Amino acid sequence: MKIHYCAFLAVVLLMSCESNGIVVDDASQLDDQQREQNLSKEIEAYAQNKACAGNDCKSVGMGVKACGGPVKYLIYSLSQVDEKVLLDKINAYNALQAELNKKYNRMSDCMVALPPTVDCVNGLCTAK
Repeated sequence: MKIHYCAFLAVVLLMSCESNGIVVDDASQLDDQQREQNLSKEIEAYAQNKACAGNDCKSVGMGVKACGGPVKYLIYSLSQVDEKVLLDKINAYNALQAELNKKYNRMSDCMVALPPTVDCVNGLCTAK
């Protein structure tokens, strides 16, 4: 019985390496992951200055879990970034991640990431 289960599991794992009938090669997947990481780093760097005064602080969902919802929330300061540029970058990242989730049949934990309550504390945007 265990041998049949292991054989079944091996077949399922091999089939999961195929996406929409197209075999996914490792180099292509690595390139996609690198694009995803580079865009994430670019967004984080763009929003890294969290200096604030007053009600400058906001958060936005970043990333797309395979089962829906954001992976995390990025806290940023309105006075330090062009919000339209930031949101355009995040929308591009989210679209890429959703595409790669589908392409590579990714799974996620399906836990709901709640948006943080943000405030300007000691001159920096932080989660409460």
